[in-house]
Amino acid sequence: MRSLTVHKLFFTLAVGFILTACSGERVSYVFPAPAANEPEAQIHFIQHHGVYSWHADTDSLLYVEGSDRQWYRVDLLSPCDGLAFAMGVRLLPSDGAGNFDRFSYIAIRGQRCKVQSVKKIAPPVRNVTPPRGVTPSNALVPPNAETRSL
Repeated sequence: MRSLTVHKLFFTLAVGFILTACSGERVSYVFPAPAANEPEAQIHFIQHHGVYSWHADTDSLLYVEGSDRQWYRVDLLSPCDGLAFAMGVRLLPSDGAGNFDRFSYIAIRGQRCKVQSVKKIAPPVRNVTPPRGVTPSNALVPPNAETRSL
């Protein structure tokens, strides 16, 4: 009885993952540049749930969303190999209080990479690309639906 329940659960999860993968909808983010006169910033209490989300744009550019939902642009001093494709990043604070700033490091796959600057930015714009074959004109119309002219 228990193994049947486990198999049903596994099957349901597998179907959900397949349908999600086949949906074709891609989400990307467009991050704004920091203001020209934006001072260096700190992300406080990085070790105590101070990060809500993060996104690696390139091997030397990381975007971090603090637990207060403020976004930060983190520029690295030199490229950190594999950052753009990393599944996880460790943010190493610069002091015992857990502040992450331009004196901090990030760690990925055994390498430490020095932070050059941390600046506040506006929230990113979410860009959703519809699946192939779906354009804005036919997004809501079923494939074989009749269309009428007025």
